[in-house]
Amino acid sequence: MDAGSKALAHAEITNVLSLYYQALDQGDLDTLESRVIAEDATWILVQLCGDERLVDESTGRSAILTWFRRMFEAGVSMTEGSVRHYLNTHVIEVDGEHARSTSHLQAIETGGMTNVASGFVRAEHIRTAEGWRIQRYEVEETITRADMDALKATFHAPS
Repeated sequence: MDAGSKALAHAEITNVLSLYYQALDQGDLDTLESRVIAEDATWILVQLCGDERLVDESTGRSAILTWFRRMFEAGVSMTEGSVRHYLNTHVIEVDGEHARSTSHLQAIETGGMTNVASGFVRAEHIRTAEGWRIQRYEVEETITRADMDALKATFHAPS
């Protein structure tokens, strides 16, 4: 892969990562489905708060979107539309039609400008006929007590 093609891939992958969080912040699941998440994707979400650790994993675009719908109904801070995610310091390695990226994550509640999450993202990307898509996404983030409780109640309630 020549330098120009590699630079273009970096720009397109950075765009997909940004598009992901902008769509998530707006609750725009249509964009996530059509422009971000690969059909066979896997999403791994690790939430940390104090000494607690929750892990959720979904495989397949449909299952991932179902997880997001449930999360939006859970009452976590971002579902109110007042949180902005910032993903930066990307390191991207392109190998033909596949790529890997690592990035830092921060989420800010815009009303009070308070940090509600911070963490690290590892992603694998695939070039499709429609452009680059995220095929595997793993985020490990420290979240607020209120968000941890909301997620536990929604995804980890005892049966």
